[in-house]
Amino acid sequence: MTDLVTRAQIIMLAQLLDVEPAELSGLERLGAAPVEALRRAMSDALFDALATVFRRVSKLAPLIPDALAATVAVKAVPPEVAGRGGGAIGMDHQHRAASLISRMSPAYLADAAPYVDPRVIPFFAPKLPFALLVPAADELLRRRDYVTAARFVEHGTDELIREFERHVRDDAAIVRTGAMVSRTEVLNTILRTVSAERRERLVAAGAAGDDELLAATLSLLGRIDAEFARPMSNHFFESQGAEGVSVLGARIVAAGAVAELLDVVEYLAADTVRGLTAVAELSDPAALRRAAGTGRRESAVGRLLGAKAPARATADWLSPH
Repeated sequence: MTDLVTRAQIIMLAQLLDVEPAELSGLERLGAAPVEALRRAMSDALFDALATVFRRVSKLAPLIPDALAATVAVKAVPPEVAGRGGGAIGMDHQHRAASLISRMSPAYLADAAPYVDPRVIPFFAPKLPFALLVPAADELLRRRDYVTAARFVEHGTDELIREFERHVRDDAAIVRTGAMVSRTEVLNTILRTVSAERRERLVAAGAAGDDELLAATLSLLGRIDAEFARPMSNHFFESQGAEGVSVLGARIVAAGAVAELLDVVEYLAADTVRGLTAVAELSDPAALRRAAGTGRRESAVGRLLGAKAPARATADWLSPH
């Protein structure tokens, strides 16, 4: 299974190029960082090429009142065009951004959001009041467009993140959005902002969710600092009860998320690790090494195999010779 961060970068690149993500599936082997670098380079080139056009439109902006501009945009300007041009024009008329956004429908803003120049998001994200963004944020989450939501969360201030966490009561939506955030330091900032109780709720929702949510939760846990990853990873399994560890392990295998599991094995209690080895695929050296891929997960493979070894030895010792 392609890791979620790489998948998110491919989706964003597909949006930029106006193609289906499946057409770019060959880029999966590159991994997240190279795809992100390619996306950023192509995005910068695209928006720089359009800069002259945006400057011409920007000169007309002072002639049109906000109410009329918003009405014309929604009725006559395709969301993709509005998204591509909105950032550049907004930079020239920053004092009007909030007024214009407040006059546009959430559906139109959600349609335009994926096409905004990524370079202007860090500038505007801290300046726009959260109350203004709530309807569009709700619409993005209703559409399950977690990739676009993550682009804006990634550049939010602590206050914006706190408001997002307070407003969005759907724990699964927050996990899915967080799993699409590529920068570890941003994930750590988000988790530092929310309460310990909410962090436990997030991972419990992930453990109880469908295969996609299960994988998203493990992906997130494998990319955050140990101060959060250790308690959250253990609660992820503890929330299912002692007997639920092996059931959860089997679901992780079925979801194709063994590699993501290996990224958090070092944080787990010994009893949890032993419970996981009750699943055949999680005590099979060949299967684990296939999932591990690179050497960075070798210690996790060793810990799982080591947890199973005593049980094997005991069984061999007790068996008649």
